[in-house]
Amino acid sequence: MLTVVTSSNIGKIHFGAIQGATSFASSFPHIFGDDEKFTNTIPALIPCAIDQDPYFRVTRDVAARLHFSKPALLHTRFLDALQGPGSKMSASDDTSAIFMNDQPSRIKNKIVKHAFSGGQETEAQQRELGGDPDKDVSFQYLTFFLEDDEELERIRVAYRKGEMLTGELKQRCIAELQIYVKAFQERREALTDADVQDFFAHKKLIWKGSEKLEARAMKDEVKVGEDGGTVELTQNQKKKLAKEKLHAEQKAKKAAEKAEKAAKATEEKAATAPS
Repeated sequence: MLTVVTSSNIGKIHFGAIQGATSFASSFPHIFGDDEKFTNTIPALIPCAIDQDPYFRVTRDVAARLHFSKPALLHTRFLDALQGPGSKMSASDDTSAIFMNDQPSRIKNKIVKHAFSGGQETEAQQRELGGDPDKDVSFQYLTFFLEDDEELERIRVAYRKGEMLTGELKQRCIAELQIYVKAFQERREALTDADVQDFFAHKKLIWKGSEKLEARAMKDEVKVGEDGGTVELTQNQKKKLAKEKLHAEQKAKKAAEKAEKAAKATEEKAATAPS
């Protein structure tokens, strides 16, 4: 029995193709050039959120068949909103996030009043039971903005054991955010119109490849630029490679024969020349 599905939208296919096209350097001729035989070998690293993963998995599945390099993915995650795990920041809700134009006092006010806590209701309970850093927004923000991994681990352990209170954790978070946001604001103030124009200007990028990958390609008959550096060639690609090798060998043989013939003629001419 044949079932006809009438509820699907063609946009599902269209959007996936748009997402996948950005994985290939040939989609950006103004940056990488228009030689697709070369640009198709340039690998891409795609930073994306986990909800985009299906699109690029499909892209990776079809890339080799289309003679493109497979993209590699770098999965990232969004910061939670101040309201806690699972919540989303919103530009229309000023209390949902720390904005890059917030002043130090505003940052402090937001964290103190609105940052979801993973601690207990009272100090005594916090000392006894400890807090949950996985739910605490202030700690989660520190995982992004505190560069010292050892210090971050010390804070995590102290908070979980009850040695650190929610207020102390929030103060540490406030300090790190104020430093980060202030530095961003200073860099933004230093920008000029020329800097902005330079940023948006089309610039050529030259990918020189990898000698190591090229060596592996010649040895193992693999294509440069695929997942993990290389991937086994298809039968058609192997035939093409074999044909190119044969052509190169024949060309080299003819050149050697020509050189040998020229050398022999020179010797004969020298032998018959009058002394």
